[in-house]
Amino acid sequence: MPLALGIAVGDMLEEYITPVVWWVMMVCMIIITYFTWKMKYIQSLLLLSAVFLIGGTLVSLKRQSSEIRLPDTPITFKAVLLSNPIVHGKVVQVDLMAMTKDRPIMVRASILRDTITNRYRTLQIGDGIEATAYLEKPMNFSDATFDYARWLKQHGYLAETFILYNQWQRAKVSLRQMSFLQRTSLAAGIYRLRLMRLLERNFDRTHLAIVSAMTLGDKSLIDKDVKEDYSLTGASHVLALSGLHLTILYGLLVFLLGKCERLFPRLFRRAVCEILILLILWGYVILVGMSSSVIRSAVMLTIYSFVTLLNRARLSVNTLALTAIILLIINPYQLFDISFQLSFISVWSILLFYPLIYELIPLGKGKLLSPVRWVWGMIAVSCAAQLGTAPVIAYYFGRVSTVFAISSLVAVPCTMVIIPATFCLLILIPLPSIAYYVSKFISIITEYMNTSLHWLASLPYTSIENIHITILQLFIYYFMLMAIWIMWSFLAGKIEFK
Repeated sequence: MPLALGIAVGDMLEEYITPVVWWVMMVCMIIITYFTWKMKYIQSLLLLSAVFLIGGTLVSLKRQSSEIRLPDTPITFKAVLLSNPIVHGKVVQVDLMAMTKDRPIMVRASILRDTITNRYRTLQIGDGIEATAYLEKPMNFSDATFDYARWLKQHGYLAETFILYNQWQRAKVSLRQMSFLQRTSLAAGIYRLRLMRLLERNFDRTHLAIVSAMTLGDKSLIDKDVKEDYSLTGASHVLALSGLHLTILYGLLVFLLGKCERLFPRLFRRAVCEILILLILWGYVILVGMSSSVIRSAVMLTIYSFVTLLNRARLSVNTLALTAIILLIINPYQLFDISFQLSFISVWSILLFYPLIYELIPLGKGKLLSPVRWVWGMIAVSCAAQLGTAPVIAYYFGRVSTVFAISSLVAVPCTMVIIPATFCLLILIPLPSIAYYVSKFISIITEYMNTSLHWLASLPYTSIENIHITILQLFIYYFMLMAIWIMWSFLAGKIEFK
């Protein structure tokens, strides 16, 4: 909490306090904290202050590293495409890594379409171009309500550009200026495009959009109407790669390597299996683009794997906090990312409230009640997550779904089938006769999910719209939520007051 607060305050005061000042305050506070070791309460307070100043220092240094002086005149530069071009009206939008004299910088580019030759259609991720245009700092439109410039800065974009249709051409671009991680990410993006091409052969556009979003993290093909259906029913989370998707992959790997461990105990020992699982898991994270929610899930599963080997408590709020600290140290701007906030709040809420909600209905341990326990567990998880995320969703989007528990009973099981089935399909591509039936099976499940959620979305009062809450009301809600959790846990015998 102090680290996040320091990052937020540091971001607000970025124009008034320089990194040097933050550094000096942080070092002084750490020294003072060290010499107050005999005064425990004062030292604890000073330690929290030091963590707060570390947060301010991190965001200040991040801002300093993203500052760049751009030329006032058009320049000719070489760049490599970091994404596939997407048509928006008269332009195509694409992410570029521009090779400037000082260093490579990420640029959000709009290229005017040439409707005669249609050259833009030949461009894809990994291609190199040479262009002549202005490189400008991201700016908002005068009537904009969304701070687009801030969003670009927080996601690593240092410039925007508009390129005329006759001011670019293909070119060979050296990638030496790019870091190893940037080159690896680019190579993963190119391979992801190849996998997309394989999936295109087996699905129509509607089913491909859902499958590619769930497995490869590409949501560009999803229609607005489909997005709206998922949003109204509270099922949007299954379209964005997150903990659910990585947990399914992790569980699948644990199952497969567990079988290998039993068949070949000398070759597949427990530690070897965990290392193999983590290597595959992180390879998948790189493949799908390393979004904040995916990295959060991967870090938590990594910690989970290590504590499993040590036979310690596997998952807790402390694990979640450690994950947040690691990610915020790497990139403090992630704190302001909506997906980052929703990802952590949902897991935090599930960890706190799921055990309490689940125990509201005692179902015993009989085998006959297993399906009932599974359904009730799904509902309990959905309710627990909604307790934490509903206010944030209402704050940013002005809406809250009222059928989230019902939609989760449809969307989550379908997701649990679609993801492993799609992985099987990619493996079975060399066997077209078998792959055909697997793809048909996936299409049936996808169609069922889309149809069910569309029907739910068409019902009256599916969501509460036009909600307006302030940041103060948001903090009051979470304060009250924590008070309710403490009292509920006390009454349930989960915690004791001493």
